[in-house]
Amino acid sequence: MKETRTRPDEWRAAFELSLRDGAIHWFRQLPKKARQKWKLLSQAFIDYYCKQYKQSRAARYYAATRERKEHISDYLNHLNGCARNTRLQVEKGQSDAKDDVERFLLTCGDDRLMQDLGRLRLNNIRELEEVLVSLLKGEERRIG
Repeated sequence: MKETRTRPDEWRAAFELSLRDGAIHWFRQLPKKARQKWKLLSQAFIDYYCKQYKQSRAARYYAATRERKEHISDYLNHLNGCARNTRLQVEKGQSDAKDDVERFLLTCGDDRLMQDLGRLRLNNIRELEEVLVSLLKGEERRIG
């Protein structure tokens, strides 16, 4: 019976063909030796694209930004998860609650939403969630 395992260096060609946009530019700037050896290539990929996992939880929270196509509710959930992981006191009435609301508004990537919600002087993330849900429901009714 023939062995079905693919040699590691054969993965390199398939990997290169799967790259798109910025990743292909990243690949092309690598040293020739790193592009030809799977072990070096995979390590370079991990070092470049997985560096966020080497960051502290607090650093991930403070570096969080909304992705271009990420829905605003998904981003709020993502930011809340980061805040919980860092053990920030973001729940109602706790010390970091207002800062968490401000961080969301500054990093949400929607200037109109930032202005509208900023005027409300929300005290915690729960108040922000309630207002955001109301706004989204209003938008759905207007569109639908």
